[in-house]
Amino acid sequence: MMWRWLVTAAVVGSSLCMGGLVLNGHAAEWSAEPSLGVKGEYNSNLLLVAGPQKPVYGHWISPGVRFAGSTENLDVSGRAAADLVRYYGGRNQDLLNLYFPLSVKYGLARETFGFDGGFTRDNTLMGELLRTGVVLSFTQRNMWNLAPSWSHAFTERLSLQTSYQYSKATYEDGARLGLVDYEVQGGSTGLAYQPTENDRMQVSGTYTNFSVPNASALRSHIVGAQVSWSHAFTETLSATVTGGPQIVSSSISFGPVRLTDTQTLWVANANVRKQWDAGFAELVVGREINPSGFGLLLKTERIGLNVSQNLTDRLTASVNAQVLLASSIASKAAPFTFPENRYINVTPRLTWKFDQWWSMDASYTYGRREVESFGERALGNAMMVMLTYYPPKLSVGR
Repeated sequence: MMWRWLVTAAVVGSSLCMGGLVLNGHAAEWSAEPSLGVKGEYNSNLLLVAGPQKPVYGHWISPGVRFAGSTENLDVSGRAAADLVRYYGGRNQDLLNLYFPLSVKYGLARETFGFDGGFTRDNTLMGELLRTGVVLSFTQRNMWNLAPSWSHAFTERLSLQTSYQYSKATYEDGARLGLVDYEVQGGSTGLAYQPTENDRMQVSGTYTNFSVPNASALRSHIVGAQVSWSHAFTETLSATVTGGPQIVSSSISFGPVRLTDTQTLWVANANVRKQWDAGFAELVVGREINPSGFGLLLKTERIGLNVSQNLTDRLTASVNAQVLLASSIASKAAPFTFPENRYINVTPRLTWKFDQWWSMDASYTYGRREVESFGERALGNAMMVMLTYYPPKLSVGR
């Protein structure tokens, strides 16, 4: 299994390198920033389960490279990276994480074409937990994301925005662990208007199709509308508010019988960001609908705070904290419901760039999971130290 994913990484990495070569031939400027990190980890409760647990130790080796290229009309940026992880102690396991995000933007006089997406291989206690607030069985997840977009500017202030989103998640050994693969397709179309230099408004219609093709034949269609407003109060203080209703229609087949159900759920998001000379603070509050490996749609409510401060030219301190409340969207068509989960995560971090080519990160993470209906509580403490080497940046201009 490990070798299969190493081959996949090599193929995708080669494709990105070939893209870089093409970019080198036609771009006005391109660059590559390689890095190599080594990390040690201690975790008192890696799986965030209730009861006393044996501590887990781990070491990570993380090679990677960021690349970018641009012409007068084209901007390309991306990353190719991996984590080779070995856990031992309370749990013995080898993991391979892969990251291949890609962003492309091509602009003409009135048209702008974009693409964001890529491939990510991580585990369920990394990206999925922080997005949904739900702890799944510990295994590796493979996620494809494709999001092309197009916009047309009618005037300098008014434009049409259209996008399509596709994602597919598969879980390693998911059937044994009670996890199911799923697909999500959707799109949005709307108008964006900028009445002043400090304000931007957008009204859009959205559609999402969530399906579990290899399990219960559950399908959910979400049709909604969203209104967004962004305002820059000053050069250093800005806010964005988005919200609207979502009509969720779900259906599932049991032989010749098909159950259906429809309900309306409001989603919203508010973001406030304050910047100053040596740092920033950002507050996020929201409610969103997320797919999950349980084969259900989840309603996730979150409040998060991110603060960063440069203590010196070489030393930076930051804190990321968030509280997530997650539960399944109740539906007659759902095969089962999921009780409300509360997940709390607090991570203070120190980053010391002690040399031109070297930096060190030290962080502590406090995690707490609660399921009050079951009287279940789980605590976890993790400490990590990472040493990263940044070779000289490779840059070529025409």
